[in-house]
Amino acid sequence: MMKTKPYRRKLPLSIFPVALSSFAIIAILYAERLRFLSSDSHPKARSCARKTAVVKARKIVENPDLDDRFEFDPEECDITRGKWVFNRSSKPLYTDRSCPYVERQYSCEKNGQLELDYRHWEWQPDDCYLPKFDPKVALKKLRGKRVVFVGDSLQRSQWESFICMVEWTIPPQHKSMKRGRIRDVFKAKEYNASIEFHWAPFLVQSNTDLNILEPKKRIVKIDSVSNSSRDWEGADIIAFNTYVWWMIGPRLKALSKDWGREDGLRCFNETKPLKNKNFWGSGADKEMMSVAAGVIGKMKVSVSVLNITQLSMYRVDAHSSIYTYSGGKLLADEENTDPGEHADCIHWCLPGVPDTWNQILFAHL
Repeated sequence: MMKTKPYRRKLPLSIFPVALSSFAIIAILYAERLRFLSSDSHPKARSCARKTAVVKARKIVENPDLDDRFEFDPEECDITRGKWVFNRSSKPLYTDRSCPYVERQYSCEKNGQLELDYRHWEWQPDDCYLPKFDPKVALKKLRGKRVVFVGDSLQRSQWESFICMVEWTIPPQHKSMKRGRIRDVFKAKEYNASIEFHWAPFLVQSNTDLNILEPKKRIVKIDSVSNSSRDWEGADIIAFNTYVWWMIGPRLKALSKDWGREDGLRCFNETKPLKNKNFWGSGADKEMMSVAAGVIGKMKVSVSVLNITQLSMYRVDAHSSIYTYSGGKLLADEENTDPGEHADCIHWCLPGVPDTWNQILFAHL
């Protein structure tokens, strides 16, 4: 866990670090107040209070008599508890063909995936109505602001998802993209908004950020923020993600059994989310969550945490699987026939689960 004291740089007035990944938590830091929302950690989140919440009840047209959920309120609603609901009429705001910024690693349809039902599952909290992502409203909220996503390839996928969800509303002459080795910058010129990605897979200093080393040769300084952190200064919103890079060997291989795949094929050919609401895979380290909660609780900067670990883990159907890029190319035929060894069950297809992470982020802006 990264210590905060050695980091002496002045923080911007309003920072919302958001850790989003399939095995992570959402942490939103406000300078004004502290909240902690978690699906299975302490202190526990409050559900939508039926009698005390100052919110309006929202009727769902399909079945208003059976739906007593409230309109979303971040103070009262626990987004971590809910279910994935299939909605054929629901369509993503983009595809990996329509958005030019989706990398081939996440371009499942372009890479040969013909089963696209994973795009039609919506996260439905038990107690509240999660608002739809509105790209124009999102851009208005970000007017004059700088958003920085920091982390590994999972965080890059969330950044690409966010860009793709808004870029199609912007005329070509009013947007730009600059790619770099460590930093990528998308600008919505009309809104004077910058949406960036910064590569820092451990978040802390390491000797393997760019030149990837085998685990035994990796060195990290857990009490020192990544060297690239100076580039984060001045950001209004910072979205952090790490964790997968801290998982190696047996813990990753254990996922097949977590999902009930005794055949060892992991996420290959899965077509539906897991339905067991009590499911926690081996990738969900509750002890780590508890440690994070303790550290965050002692921080001087007020923090909110939204634990999206479990809702993401249900989505065994939405991983890149064999429809991915590895080493700059598609999997070879012999690799496709061995999904137990080569299927990518860490990253997500785009559009897909990262869109839901951004929907949650949008609801809290």
